[in-house]
Amino acid sequence: AIQKYAGDDPDVTDGISICAKVELVKELPKIDRGAYYDNCVIIGGRGVGLVTKKGLQIAIGKSAINPCLLYKSAINPGPQKMITTVVNEILSGSDEKAIITIYIPEGRAKALKTYNPKMGVIGGISVLGTTGIVKAMSEDALKKSMFAELRVMREDKNRDWVIFAFGNYGERHCQKIGLDTEQMIIISNFVGFMIEAAVKLEFKKIIMLGHIAKAIKVAGGIFNTHSRVADGRMETMASCAFLVDEKPEIIRKILFSNTIEEACDYIENNEIYHLIANRVAFKMQEYARADIEVSAAIFSFKGETIGESDNYQRMVGECGAIK
Repeated sequence: AIQKYAGDDPDVTDGISICAKVELVKELPKIDRGAYYDNCVIIGGRGVGLVTKKGLQIAIGKSAINPCLLYKSAINPGPQKMITTVVNEILSGSDEKAIITIYIPEGRAKALKTYNPKMGVIGGISVLGTTGIVKAMSEDALKKSMFAELRVMREDKNRDWVIFAFGNYGERHCQKIGLDTEQMIIISNFVGFMIEAAVKLEFKKIIMLGHIAKAIKVAGGIFNTHSRVADGRMETMASCAFLVDEKPEIIRKILFSNTIEEACDYIENNEIYHLIANRVAFKMQEYARADIEVSAAIFSFKGETIGESDNYQRMVGECGAIK
């Protein structure tokens, strides 16, 4: 067992115990909610939520351990990759396999203070994370460190353009499509703050690379994308669907979707993603109120670019953003 430490982050799970139980067997049994790997199966025990609604990146009936369980480490290594790496090292050369149960004694109680019940994760909390490592840092300290990183980027390389990405997903997508990650900065939820920082440091161009689940908020004029600050995702998606003449029944399904991923499953007119990318670029440029140009590209849960603003390809070319 280990104790979670969240630092200054207002996390309801700070201080709780995350426990693991390991049973060695000759053959792995069939466990419906388990995630199977070569040498082990990982399952959620007491206090780990079970997925009951579609729209999440974990199949219904599976334990909520790691947000990309269906794709395993191809998209999101996170906690499961950390676990399996250790298991493979320890069981190397052995004919034994491991049943690994992750359980959280306080999970059920803590889950009631999260969005899990609304999202259809029942009976406990989720074990999430792209890297599996918590970076415990206050909001103020995080903003200061991001500003310092941006200032170094501006002064050291004397480039007047920058790539913004929300997080690790965005960084990986940059790498995948060949953008220069040395000119990329992770902005977390602080879109407005980082636009202001870019203006203050006299950047002239921002290339915004956004995961659809975050980008849709910016398209709606939300500049702090943390779930506790603002939402409006389905409403913005529905209004964009209306503007590209989606059927009324599809717009209704979008409005009642559990997640943006589910909403995307209903889209028939893919022109909506082009519209969203244009709105992201427009809203950010409008927010800046300065001589700065913004372009945007959005990508899907499967790691594919699905929409670009009208000026995106031109700006990428002008900036020499492809390595």
